[in-house]
Amino acid sequence: MLRSLPFLLSAVLCATTAFAADPAPLVDETFSSPTLPPKWQPGGRPNCFSIVDGALRGVAQPDDAHGPSIGVPIEGHNLAVQFRVKFAQPGYFLFLINGDSQFGGQAHLLRFALAKDMMQLAQDRGALASKQEQKVARDAAQKAGMKVPPPTQEQLADPKFYRTESLARQPAKPTDGEWHKVSIELRGNEVVAKVDDLPAMHGTGSVLDVKKSRLVFLVGNSGDVRIDDVKASEIPAKP
Repeated sequence: MLRSLPFLLSAVLCATTAFAADPAPLVDETFSSPTLPPKWQPGGRPNCFSIVDGALRGVAQPDDAHGPSIGVPIEGHNLAVQFRVKFAQPGYFLFLINGDSQFGGQAHLLRFALAKDMMQLAQDRGALASKQEQKVARDAAQKAGMKVPPPTQEQLADPKFYRTESLARQPAKPTDGEWHKVSIELRGNEVVAKVDDLPAMHGTGSVLDVKKSRLVFLVGNSGDVRIDDVKASEIPAKP
């Protein structure tokens, strides 16, 4: 019995070490409470997000050009994110990962979008001051009943000019009223997104290899969307 004691202690130590090496998830939310989870912070128009039948419901009003969003803070770098999404009413769904901007502060980094006939990966690049200037110009143009002209080559050549750049796009049919599973892995500047059994979508960014700070879900274009089983965890960088 005494001879087996060192072996038992070694086995317990190895098991404890293995358990400790498996970090707790950054997010693991099933929306089982009747109210919004405390860390989930809605933005935009009030009362657009609620818990319905054990899932997060987000509704975009027809006259809301931007659409409401809801976010949860995280601390990570390389991420694996999973969630389920269902369109109760067709519209536009956007999932974003925020983090450190190359130009200072926090900004949107990665976008994953679902709409009527497509899914898309994109990155946001540029200075926040430029983004704010463009918003002022858009608001003024909208008020005057005009459209903002497309960016010039000179503007696009400026790394500080804020823009959204498509990384990958492929056909999809997400607005069929059924639940769809989304999986996203982000390592450094490499990102892979997958919906159900559709082919994986690969993209390579230039601003993604930074510390991440928030997951954000946005609903637009008069959509009524359900979100459930949100999980996020830190994953190893590529060897």
